[in-house]
Amino acid sequence: MSKIELQGVEKSYGSHEVLKGFDLSVKEGEIFGLLGPNGVGKTTLFQTVIGLLREDDGTVKIEGEEHTGGKEVRSKIGYLPSDISFYGGMSARENLEYFAQLAGTEPDFDELLELVGLEEDADRNPKDFSTGMKKRLGIAQSLIKDPEIIIYDEPTTGLDPEGKRRFRQHAEKINKEKDKTIIISSHITTEISPLCDRFGIMKDGEIVACGTKAELSKETDNDLGILIEAEDTDKLVQVVEDSSLDVEVLVDDTEVEVVTEDDIRSELFRILLENDVDVKTFEIEEETLENAYMKLTGEA
Repeated sequence: MSKIELQGVEKSYGSHEVLKGFDLSVKEGEIFGLLGPNGVGKTTLFQTVIGLLREDDGTVKIEGEEHTGGKEVRSKIGYLPSDISFYGGMSARENLEYFAQLAGTEPDFDELLELVGLEEDADRNPKDFSTGMKKRLGIAQSLIKDPEIIIYDEPTTGLDPEGKRRFRQHAEKINKEKDKTIIISSHITTEISPLCDRFGIMKDGEIVACGTKAELSKETDNDLGILIEAEDTDKLVQVVEDSSLDVEVLVDDTEVEVVTEDDIRSELFRILLENDVDVKTFEIEEETLENAYMKLTGEA
């Protein structure tokens, strides 16, 4: 089921076209990554979806219902903008209480603060928070209405590596434990690649490709790299090389990369299990998505 569906959405500022017949479908329960260079219209798209802007043409549907800016539909969406701010005269908890009052809701503030790891900082002033802590408070704020859909606009900008890791950790927790559909935008593939189920590649106000890492790799004629670690690296290599799969095997210490033109993950994993290979990790190489993104956006 599509949680969000956009069909032919257009939006212009004067003579400048920002969204050009934009089509997109986001599935219920997935974490969807929207990738595109800065200035291609990601923020305008999000503001159109949440009702801050009205499309010039096309339709935006939330759970099959056309979005006309009504309060009922807006209550289903939480939004964390790229630039967030809080009231400096209030504590973190008081900020959440204030936003909840505006939204007409009464969430469990202790639960929200604990969910984002700020329970010990509830009485501190957000102006004294690090960028990462402000982002986490913003995540809590986006959950105040208990929305079914959460949109994060460039959420890892300005975060250090630990802050990025913690953001991905919290987003995944919200997706799994709270059963939320999440859309995250970025212009850097590695920022959101480990987190997302599918990706949309955006260029010049349009979606130019959409799919999983493997699907995008195939669409752009890139080889697919599968990274595997096992308890016994030698046995892993031997099993793969003895199989009938048309692959190249590269070994780097304890990590093995299987390079293939096709998505053979299911067959490869079955072969490893049948041969009692104790697999520790099995994932697509990050460069697979990066290469597809560079080709599709013309940045290669």
